[in-house]
Amino acid sequence: MKVQEKSSQKENSDISYRRFMVWMVFLTFVGAVGMLISPILLNLWSRSQEPMKLENIMILVLVLAASMVLQILLVIRKERYAKRFNIQNFQKYMDIFFHMKYDEIIKIGPTNLVERIQTAVNNVYEFMTGSNIQIWSSVFMLLVILGMVSVQNIPMAFILLILIPVNYIGYKLLNKELARRSEVLQRESASGYQKIISFVGQTDYLKQCANHKILFRQMQPAMEQLYGSMMDINIYARGVSQILSSVNEIAKVLVVVLAVYQFMSVEDNPFFVMMVVMLIPIYFSHISIITRANLDKQGMKAALKFVEDMESKREVDGSVECGKIKRIAFSIDSMTVGDRTLKRMVNGICRTGNVVWVRGDSGSGKSTLVKLLPKFRETDGIKINGIELSRLKNESLRERVYYMSQEVPIIKGTLRENLFFNREWSQEEEEKLRKETILEGLLKRIGMDDMIEEYGANLSGGEKQKIAVARMLHEDADVLILDEITSNIDKESAQKILDRIFEYAKDKIVFMISHDNLPQQYATDEIEIT
Repeated sequence: MKVQEKSSQKENSDISYRRFMVWMVFLTFVGAVGMLISPILLNLWSRSQEPMKLENIMILVLVLAASMVLQILLVIRKERYAKRFNIQNFQKYMDIFFHMKYDEIIKIGPTNLVERIQTAVNNVYEFMTGSNIQIWSSVFMLLVILGMVSVQNIPMAFILLILIPVNYIGYKLLNKELARRSEVLQRESASGYQKIISFVGQTDYLKQCANHKILFRQMQPAMEQLYGSMMDINIYARGVSQILSSVNEIAKVLVVVLAVYQFMSVEDNPFFVMMVVMLIPIYFSHISIITRANLDKQGMKAALKFVEDMESKREVDGSVECGKIKRIAFSIDSMTVGDRTLKRMVNGICRTGNVVWVRGDSGSGKSTLVKLLPKFRETDGIKINGIELSRLKNESLRERVYYMSQEVPIIKGTLRENLFFNREWSQEEEEKLRKETILEGLLKRIGMDDMIEEYGANLSGGEKQKIAVARMLHEDADVLILDEITSNIDKESAQKILDRIFEYAKDKIVFMISHDNLPQQYATDEIEIT
C-alpha cells in the first residue's frame, strides 16, 4: 500500500511539473509576443508612410501595459512554483544525505554537505525554471527581430546575426572553464564556511574572551579559503565577460550609427529609428539569455555531479525484514573506523532482559562496538535472531534499535517540537509526556510552547538528557544503546534517569557505556574491550 502511495505521489508530482512547464512556455511566448508587438506596429507604420498620430501613441502605451501585466503574471506563476520545486529537490537531496555512510558524513561534515545541497538546489532551479524555458522564446525573438531588421537594412541585420555565434562560442568556452572552477568554489567555500561555523558555534567560550584578535587570526585561513576561491573565479569570469560585453557595445554603436545614417541620407522616416531603438535592447537581452543558459547548465551539471557523488557514498542496505529482537550474538575479531582497523575480540550472546555493561579504556572501541548494532558501520561479526546483521533492512532494524548518546539532539524550537522531534504529534502522546515523571521538574520551569534556544543553550545538561530519555521512553524499540548518557550530568540526576530507563526496559536488551560505576547496580552481563 505504501509503495502504491509513493508511486502515486511521484506520478502526481511529475504531472504537476509537466503542467507547470507547459504553462511557463506558454506565458514566456506570450510575453515575447507582447514585447514584439510595439516594434512590429512601428515597422508597419513606417512602411505606410503616414505621420505619427496621437492614436498611435495610445496604442503603443496600451500594448506596453499589456506586456507588463503578462510579465508580472509570469513572475508570480514562476515563483509560486519555485517554492514547491525547491522543497521537493531539497527533500530528495537530503534523503540521499540521510542515507550516506556514517563515516562519509563524519569525514565531509554535515554543515559542509547541507551548504552544498542548498547550492545544488538553487543551481538546478535556476536552469530548469529559467534558461531551460526562456531559451526557446529567445531564439524566436531573435529570429523575428533579424527578419524585421533585414527588411530595412541588410548590413545592420548581418552585424546582429554575427553577434549570436560570437557570444555563444565565447561564453561556451568561458563556461567550460567556469564549470571546473565552480566545482572547486563549491567545495572550498563550503569547507571554509564549515570551519568558521565551528569557531563561532562556541558561544559560551567566545563570550568569556576579553577580545577576539587571536580568533580572527585563527579564522584567517578559513576566510581566505571562503573568499579567495570566489575572487579567483570572479576575476576570470568578469574579465572574459567584459571582453564579450565590449564587443557587444561596439556592435550596438555600429547598429545605431547605421540607423541614423539611413534616416538622414536615405529616407526621412522616424518610425525606423524608433523601431531600432526599441529592438536593440530586446535583441541584446535575449542574446544574454541564450549565452547565460550554458552557464546555468554548467552550474546544474556541477550540482548533479555533487548529488551523484553523495549517492555513490550511500550506505549498504539489507533485504530481510527485522522482526522483534530477542537474541544478539557477537563474534568479532576486528572493527573498522574510517581508515583504521581495531583488533578487538568480542564474543557472546545477549537476550531479552539482559543489561550489558560495555567497559574499556577511553579509545578502546566501546562506542564503535555499539554503533555496529544500528548499522552505522558495516560488519560481519553480529547476528540478530540468527540472521547476519548485514542482511537486515536498515529501516526495519533501526525501528527496533534505539541509540542514545551523550550529545543530545536539541533543535531551536518549542519544548513540544523538541519532544516530538522526528515523531508524529498527537494530543494523546502529549498528555502521556506531560505525566512523564522524568519531565516533572522541567515542565514546572518550561511550558510546552516555550522556546528552546539553539543547541539547548537555555537548558542544563540534565534537562537535555531528560528530553532525550522522554523521547526514547515513547519509542517501541527492542534494543536500547546508552552511550555515556550520564557523563555530563550530576550523580543525582543520572540516578533518576537510569532508574526510570530500567523501569521501562525490563523486557528489552540494554547496552550501557559509562566511565563510572553506575551501570554496575543494573548490569546482568559485561563486555570488556581491551
